[in-house]
Amino acid sequence: MKTQTLFYQLFESQSSTYTYLLGDVASKKAVLIDPVIETVDRDLNLLHELGLELDLILETHIHADHITGAGELRSRTGAKVGVAEVAGADSVDLPLVDGQVVKVGHLEIKVLATPGHTNACLSFLCEDRVFTGDVLLIRGTGRTDFQQGSPESLYESVHEKLFSLPDETFVYPGHDYRGLPYTTIGLEKAYNLRLGGGRSSADFIKTMSELKLAQPKRIQEAVPANLKLGLTPGGRVFHPQVVNNIPEIQPEDVNLHLGRNFQLVDVRRPEEFNNELGHVPGAKLVTLGPELMKFLESADRNSEIVFICRSGGRSGQATAMSLDFGYKHTMNMIGGMLRWNELGLPVARD
Repeated sequence: MKTQTLFYQLFESQSSTYTYLLGDVASKKAVLIDPVIETVDRDLNLLHELGLELDLILETHIHADHITGAGELRSRTGAKVGVAEVAGADSVDLPLVDGQVVKVGHLEIKVLATPGHTNACLSFLCEDRVFTGDVLLIRGTGRTDFQQGSPESLYESVHEKLFSLPDETFVYPGHDYRGLPYTTIGLEKAYNLRLGGGRSSADFIKTMSELKLAQPKRIQEAVPANLKLGLTPGGRVFHPQVVNNIPEIQPEDVNLHLGRNFQLVDVRRPEEFNNELGHVPGAKLVTLGPELMKFLESADRNSEIVFICRSGGRSGQATAMSLDFGYKHTMNMIGGMLRWNELGLPVARD
């Protein structure tokens, strides 16, 4: 690609999803393709380190195996979100159609409608790279048995829209499960196990009809959420990282979302609540022990709760207890009030 373009390929290991960052050095504007909710903080940190402003988020399709970070990234950066018009997703800024060209700084990204894996799949061509989502993978293709997928459409999409590109065009897929980062159009035309080497449409349709694959594990959760740009049906604010089976959230994220629909529960002793460390504005004091047990027995199991203590130890215990009680959306604030104060975040004392 041109020297004024920054390019990063990023990886999310649980779903083997690739996210792509394109940045225009001159305008300091950037594009993210297929972000994942669990790696939003990573992506924002990288943008900050590169001195880039996120301007556009593009989705290759409505994903069934992970939840997109598009909605969360838009709320935190003001970037616009582009999704295929035929997907019917909510609150999309740019409903995308075949042949459309979107510009970010000097970058020009051409939209290619490539249905087949789903009816709303897009590929994005930018200079000498094409981002193919789940339509064309490395030596393979996406499945075609849900979300109005069609083997006939996928075969046609690849041969008419992708295999017509120059052989030297780099192909960056939405996933890879074998550790390969990219391929080229020429290599896939020659060696793709399902579509290459002159295989016919009939051969491909037969191959796909015989796969008999299990449904993606997260399809019931992911598709409805992704039709709302990653905002889950329950309206969750946080998508925490899980460390040693305990969901955890950074103090910076808690502060960023103060005032939104979640509970802050401080599990320290009463004399600690208003000491020199203070407490997070809006936090409720529910001391670890019998008081917390009573709270957990009576509260809504679907509540989104952040537990807080001095350094993260007791709040980690509280989070584990809540999970044992059947809570689904609780998490531990990493580093507790010590870290909160180190960061200079707002402190309350009643």
